[in-house]
Amino acid sequence: MMLLWPNGDDASGDGVYWLLDGARDPGIVQWLRSGELRFSCLYSGQMTPSLEAAAPYLVQLMPKSPATRELLERGWGRAWGIFIFAPAALPMPAIRLHLKKFLRVRTEDKKLLMFRYYDPRVLSVFLPTCTDEEFTKFLGPLNRLLVELDEGERWNIFDLEDRSLRIVSA
Repeated sequence: MMLLWPNGDDASGDGVYWLLDGARDPGIVQWLRSGELRFSCLYSGQMTPSLEAAAPYLVQLMPKSPATRELLERGWGRAWGIFIFAPAALPMPAIRLHLKKFLRVRTEDKKLLMFRYYDPRVLSVFLPTCTDEEFTKFLGPLNRLLVELDEGERWNIFDLEDRSLRIVSA
């Protein structure tokens, strides 16, 4: 928890979110629906049950919430998603809209593909290849990203320092 809330249970700093990859565990969406944490699917419109179960979900984490603790215990180290730190004043719908922009990418030969960047195994490889300009666009209004590595034993924090991509590893 110190990693997500360095000031203990003080929630006055950044808003902390977990962008969960429903494809990593079929129980994620059911757990979210039965829990007390605010969440929103990045996909819009009608979905088949299998697509709904595999979709990405933005979940607002609360430092004092037992549901947050339970979710972290269930998913940490299992590559369930990426952690997002956003200004506290930035509303969750604005974060969702920003993150939706990156769900599809176009290849050099103009094919449109789904980009599962919210899989930490993908993002930890992709972000270091970005230019400072590309990372700045990807980060947008967010403050930083935390990506777990090696089954949660290590992690990388990606943010901007002097308008340049900075990677802090631990």
